[in-house]
Amino acid sequence: MFAKIWWVIRTPFRFVPWRVWLVGLAVAAWFGRGFLLIVATVIVFHPIPVPPIFQGEPETVLEARTQDIHHFRHVRRNERSLDEIARARFDAELDRVRSQLAEMTDAEFQLGLARVQATIDNGHSNASATRMVQPFPRLPLRSTFMNEELRVLRVLPGFEELLGALVTHINDEPALEAAFRFRDAFGGNDASFLSIAPLFLETPDFLRAVDLDGDEIVYRLVLSDGSIVERTLTPVDPEEGARRKYPGGLPLPGAVESERWVGFAPGGDALHLRQPGAGYWMHYLPELDAAYVNLRFNISDDSGESLVDWVRRTTDELAAIGPKVIIVDQRFNTGGDLTQTHILMTALGEIVGPDGRIYLLASGNTFSAGIVNMAMAKDGAPDRTIIVGEEIGDRLQFWAEGWWYSLPNSGFRARYSTGFYDLQNGCEGLFRCHWGSRHIFPVIVDDLDVDISAPLSFEAYAAGRDPAIEAITAFEAGLQSD
Repeated sequence: MFAKIWWVIRTPFRFVPWRVWLVGLAVAAWFGRGFLLIVATVIVFHPIPVPPIFQGEPETVLEARTQDIHHFRHVRRNERSLDEIARARFDAELDRVRSQLAEMTDAEFQLGLARVQATIDNGHSNASATRMVQPFPRLPLRSTFMNEELRVLRVLPGFEELLGALVTHINDEPALEAAFRFRDAFGGNDASFLSIAPLFLETPDFLRAVDLDGDEIVYRLVLSDGSIVERTLTPVDPEEGARRKYPGGLPLPGAVESERWVGFAPGGDALHLRQPGAGYWMHYLPELDAAYVNLRFNISDDSGESLVDWVRRTTDELAAIGPKVIIVDQRFNTGGDLTQTHILMTALGEIVGPDGRIYLLASGNTFSAGIVNMAMAKDGAPDRTIIVGEEIGDRLQFWAEGWWYSLPNSGFRARYSTGFYDLQNGCEGLFRCHWGSRHIFPVIVDDLDVDISAPLSFEAYAAGRDPAIEAITAFEAGLQSD
């Protein structure tokens, strides 16, 4: 019986030489290794939060919050940026929140959890500010910081006189100072924080949670005609089905929660406001021999052409055109999949040639994959890359990847991060550095500091001007005159 089995096993080897089998085994081992590595990195860098089990329906608010605190502990388990000191800080803040559960308002509880998250001090490992304010009544306006000025860019019908207004004070406190009352609830840098802070200034429950209250909430504003007014605004209940909108994106046309909202209409025909429905597009500027590339996010839009296909096509078109200048506008790029744009970003230096220049437009909204895009471009042509605009929305060493999670009762939503990126020194560590940053396109840059300051002010925005394009035009003219 054994002899027959052995004869069957040996049959393939009688027809195929042993050398071929050895090569096949080596190839299988190589690809098997890659497959196992992919599986391992997915498990390491994208652990899915396990929902609480054996947890009954809470009967009281205190019980509901206690359950949420219990579930919140998985952040500590999965957040890979934490060292022992950071874990102790995290635990101490969580204990402080736990000790005050019975006395907290709903907004205070959400803010307390955000402060626990903020002890991580990582721009990606933050609470979702849009989710935090979503359940609460909010004022009938939407605002954003533009060059540190709080400007009203959306209103509900009946409040059109406030469009474009400058908010100077909230209950007699300067608007910028009021915003920084929430600073300890978010990790990362100030530029990123200011892009989300207006959400809380429009939500009275949160203003009360930081002791910025009184009998009522009073806004002091400078209207578009220059008159100074004070308005006591009544909050409006959440609108069912409304889209959550990020304040930093409000200057873009079409960034509204629902059709009810009236938007500020800027004049002119500024490049960055064109094609409002597109996530990525290109325009040639013959007066500068420049290609303007707008990347609003690093995911595919609804145009029918995927971002990957657009990147390949655009890279080929740029190579064919051969402009001496390429402008990449990422002032509204909060991130996405960094692997989808690396072909374009790493080719920019070769496309413009040794005498060309790359201008990268940035702001506090430029985050995550948007920052990596900039680093890839500068890494490929460090002496020909010029950064224009404002400070980017994160540091050059950060943790990303990971997963979002939501607490079962309060709906508090935040993120933990699992993969490290070091854009200044490079990254080492198989299961510490995300596979993209370590294996596929590692980049190293000295910095991504602003070379030409050109903040998008409200005055320029309203007039349809773009200070960044104007600054580039002036800079190029200066080079020509020299």
